[in-house]
Amino acid sequence: MRRDFPEDPPVTYEAAIGRLRTPWPSDGECRYWAAYVDGVLVGLGKLSLEGDENSGIAQAEVTVHPDVRRQGIGTALLRALVPAVRDSGRPTVNGTAMKSGSPGAVWADGLGFRVVNRTVIQELVVDGTKPELWEVPVPEGYRLTSWVGSTPQELIESYAVAREAVQDAPLGESSVRLARWDPQRIRREERALAEQGAEERVVVTIHQASGEVVGVTGILTYAYRPETCYQHDTSVVATHRGRGLGRAMKAAMMRELVVERPQVRRIVTSTNADNVHMIAVNDAIGYHVLRRLIWVETTASALAETLR
Repeated sequence: MRRDFPEDPPVTYEAAIGRLRTPWPSDGECRYWAAYVDGVLVGLGKLSLEGDENSGIAQAEVTVHPDVRRQGIGTALLRALVPAVRDSGRPTVNGTAMKSGSPGAVWADGLGFRVVNRTVIQELVVDGTKPELWEVPVPEGYRLTSWVGSTPQELIESYAVAREAVQDAPLGESSVRLARWDPQRIRREERALAEQGAEERVVVTIHQASGEVVGVTGILTYAYRPETCYQHDTSVVATHRGRGLGRAMKAAMMRELVVERPQVRRIVTSTNADNVHMIAVNDAIGYHVLRRLIWVETTASALAETLR
């Protein structure tokens, strides 16, 4: 909400509706609850039930209008979610990311949630960034290539390996696990994004001697918010790290974007607070820290007992 995140540009009606209608594919099944006071919508609850690696986690998101907080509305919404959590059989409940010390963080702490991870949100504003920062040479022995949408079939095997390289990224004490990538899962994600009308743009590093993909970075753009891109994983296979491939790929991505999608005004990325290397790489091509967030977690049984 604007009052909680004044550093963000205002969210349009179309963007707000778009986010509700097209949640991230990784959210899995989503269920929603609404709170009204005198016929006026004042709060929303969302429960995301991911699959695969995170099938033991239910992620709860509760939002209440600032003018009516501290009246029990958020707690009532969370209590309404509990039966669905119980029915899902998932033992862990995660809260959505929030600022440390914010009203939401204080509320979650009082309900028994504990902080399990910290992330940094960085933003690159196109108009405020010097294009020279994107003139990064590709290290000798490598070349870059890119595509929009479907991964070329001849690259998909090594592309999956390069995406798997993100597995050693830090996650704090969170129960959340990163996606495990293989060609079949990549194709499933591509279909899901296409069905949502999302555009996925990918830049990869090819090791010239082997012809294999050894590094990858990607961004997503949704039709309901064409001025904003969302960075997802950037990873480099361990044996090819330390050569500046991540920075080269991200710089190349920016050079493409400003030419092919001139309507893009900002790119937003989330990085674990302990991943100082990637934060520095982002900083080198023009990102700045927008905010720092905490992630909280509790057990489903403890939450049910607290809200009983």
